[in-house]
Amino acid sequence: MAGRTSYRLFDITLARRTQVSASLVRFTFTGPQVGQTATHAPDQRIKLFFPQDANGLEALLEIAKLEEHDWFGAYRALPDAERPPMRTYTIRALHPARGEVDVEFVLHGDNGPASRWAMRARPSDRLAMTAPLASAGGEKLGYEWKPPRGVRRILIVADETALPAAAGIFETLDDLPLAPRVEASSKYRVGTISSPSLPPPSCAGCPAIASRVATTAIC
Repeated sequence: MAGRTSYRLFDITLARRTQVSASLVRFTFTGPQVGQTATHAPDQRIKLFFPQDANGLEALLEIAKLEEHDWFGAYRALPDAERPPMRTYTIRALHPARGEVDVEFVLHGDNGPASRWAMRARPSDRLAMTAPLASAGGEKLGYEWKPPRGVRRILIVADETALPAAAGIFETLDDLPLAPRVEASSKYRVGTISSPSLPPPSCAGCPAIASRVATTAIC
């Protein structure tokens, strides 16, 4: 598993929350070692660990203090009562110089550890995160976006949970040898969100993409 070699545990603290849409929230985390993380692609996967009931993250965060550790083995070795829920997310943006990382959450009610935490989260709340270590050698892992050279047509289909990866991919299209034509559409269910959740990409190769987004309400 990638986490055993190129990933490590990080102790992170919520610095601020930004409401992107009615159902999408961007959380900016900071931490003493966040500057050591890396992102190798716009869909870079990470793991987040959430406190549950009275059981916090202390046992897991003790592992994060170690300079070298097998985070997955240590996580599996924790007693059931001390093993926090783990969920997969995408790095939306990484700012190593500031020691900050942005992660976006979809709010879908009080029916899971991640959404439950996100609904109540306030600055200074702590989580644990596994992410790529910038100094790690070997193969870069934890992402799927590997467009072939010379690609001219790209189809990206994403639900709300995949919007951070989709938006990040849009923003990297300038890096392709031949910038592809971009068309974006968004559909949302009436009564669930008040506006499209897709943030306007900032790539120069996608001029005024926000004005070309077709929004369709479906029942």
